[in-house]
Amino acid sequence: MSARHDLGWLRKRYGKFPLVEAVLASGDLAPFRGRGPTRGRPFGRPGGRRSEVAMAIRRPSGGILLQTKAFYPPGTFRLPTGGIKDGEDVEHALLREVHEESNLEVEIERLVAVIDHSAVERRSPFRSYMFLLREVGGTLKVNDPEEKISGWDERDAAGLERAARELRSLDGTWRHWGQFRAVALEVLAGAVR
Repeated sequence: MSARHDLGWLRKRYGKFPLVEAVLASGDLAPFRGRGPTRGRPFGRPGGRRSEVAMAIRRPSGGILLQTKAFYPPGTFRLPTGGIKDGEDVEHALLREVHEESNLEVEIERLVAVIDHSAVERRSPFRSYMFLLREVGGTLKVNDPEEKISGWDERDAAGLERAARELRSLDGTWRHWGQFRAVALEVLAGAVR
């Protein structure tokens, strides 16, 4: 499905949503290569993917669910995300990833934004489809141990902004990854205020 067709279908289903263009200092990032960061390898392994879903799950408390992994720098939290497989529908990928990563039952409230991440050395943008979801059931747990999720946190809009600042402040090998992951939190914080 082409990007144009994809956005047209999403607009018909969800109405207006912003298309955010984020220019990154580097496109040499794990999500672009198909594998997430691993201990000592924030840039992942070769493989490549073109898009992902970002899951902003609103808990019954009103907070948005963020995750961390044991190999992330201490105190680093981000939105859960997951790759869209070749030929997979965006909504199918979204619900599959929610199940794999959180085991929660959700209802889609809205498509918050589509974010096109681009970098000089990358020919086509990496696309993130960010959805706001409402938790309606289930028990929070990880169904896919390959995800290596080690903790959860709930944040309000101010907490999302704080998490974005913390991601942007990462240095060393995590710097570009943190800047990439901060974009979705910044867009979401503005949308849920």
